[in-house]
Amino acid sequence: MLRESSDRQGTLDRLNLQGAVDHSDSGVPHDSLLTAFAEAAVRRTDSLPGLRERIAAELGPQELVDSAGVVANFQRMVRIADGCGIPLDDFTKEASEDWRDQLGLHQYASAANTA
Repeated sequence: MLRESSDRQGTLDRLNLQGAVDHSDSGVPHDSLLTAFAEAAVRRTDSLPGLRERIAAELGPQELVDSAGVVANFQRMVRIADGCGIPLDDFTKEASEDWRDQLGLHQYASAANTA
């Protein structure tokens, strides 16, 4: 979803950001499979090995490596932000307020770690 939301013209109009939090169709190819993989990796569930195999078989080994890298990178960034309590700058805070409210991001436990 991150790659798809980067500065491509009109991309945000095609994507459903709500899909990142409620499993609805995000508009990203293979979103259900990739979301299941990310959740299994973060939660260390028993489904992780099977999801790895499925991604490698359906999308290819490079996509498995890329997907694992994205999950690991986000985990790293969240831990750093939580540890430091990194605040949003004023521009980002104002520009993202509507969709942060819409997606319910303030309800996540980690939101308490950032002023």
